[in-house]
Amino acid sequence: MKFIAMVLLVIAPAFAQKWSIQYFYDQDRDNLTFEDLAFPSAERGIAIGTIGDELGRGKPRYVVLTTADGGAHWSIQNLTEHARSIFFVNDSTGWMVTDEAFWFTQESGRSWKRIAPQIKPDRKLGQVEGGLITHVWFLDDKHGFAIGMQKSVYESKDGGLTWKPVVEAAQPVGNPSFTAYTDIYFDGPKLGLIFGSSIPRRRDDPVLPEWMEPERATRRRPAPTLTILLKTSDGGATWKSDTAPLLGNVSRVCLAGTLGISVHSYGMSFDVPSEVYRMDEKEGTSVTVYKDKTRIMDCALFRGPVAFIAGVEPPGKLNTIPIPGKIHVLTTTNWTDWTDMNVDYKANARTVMLAGTDAQHLWLATDTGMILHLAP
Repeated sequence: MKFIAMVLLVIAPAFAQKWSIQYFYDQDRDNLTFEDLAFPSAERGIAIGTIGDELGRGKPRYVVLTTADGGAHWSIQNLTEHARSIFFVNDSTGWMVTDEAFWFTQESGRSWKRIAPQIKPDRKLGQVEGGLITHVWFLDDKHGFAIGMQKSVYESKDGGLTWKPVVEAAQPVGNPSFTAYTDIYFDGPKLGLIFGSSIPRRRDDPVLPEWMEPERATRRRPAPTLTILLKTSDGGATWKSDTAPLLGNVSRVCLAGTLGISVHSYGMSFDVPSEVYRMDEKEGTSVTVYKDKTRIMDCALFRGPVAFIAGVEPPGKLNTIPIPGKIHVLTTTNWTDWTDMNVDYKANARTVMLAGTDAQHLWLATDTGMILHLAP
């Protein structure tokens, strides 16, 4: 499978820098799970999350956090709906996708306006909680795309007020009941990529989580999933599709120039929980550049020529155990020699996400209520 990337400006490698905790939600019996993070500029940052009781009692509280000074200070505000993702075209204009609607801000996330209802799923294809859409990407303040479950890709030309389906999204093989588009990336106004996977159900699918049935999980034979790529070179006027049977799921892709980096996630029956690939569109290749049996890498940033990957080291021998583990962030400039960066020893998580403008201005959010900053 071929992937095309875009060139991003970089200042210098960040090998000697340290990831320090900049924000931590530390409240008795309450936990904050960050679900998305954006830094459209070095000063403006926005994070969305859910606050819940550690015992699962009571109604969850949905929040947005904003900063105007690079994360030195954060303000927290309540949201009325569960937010799934955010996207910003500049440091003031952005969109938020919730379970129930699309929201818009022109104030860097400090206030939001509900502009359109979520796109409803086809119940004949199975139960989907909330709406279909999970992520959006806008080329400017009017033209954008939305992706999600049941093979859904939609286009808007009025800033998200109305949406029309992209017909090419339904053409790749794969039952819509088990197919979702999960990641979208544009290089400027013309070149765009949308990634998805089709994961059919199996007779031996576990009823309980893998960590509760580890012996059964490790005995399950790996089954290929269908990876789907939609590509446009004319700003979404037309799309072409490509499919390939691969083991595991593409959890994150980041592009820069003719090179790209992708993270593949696997189940417990694999020798490694995840694998990082270097993609080269010019050569038409995709090769493994990092894997570790003890680490689950689940996000990446490529600020060419510097690449960053981040993940966690689960405690114990089970990769899927729901207990926070040590955070690892690695970086490279040559795809071969990876430097394990200095991360605050108090930082732990089950999942992490990276955001930033360049190799010198990066942040990391966790599902344990922490935001870390890459500091000199």
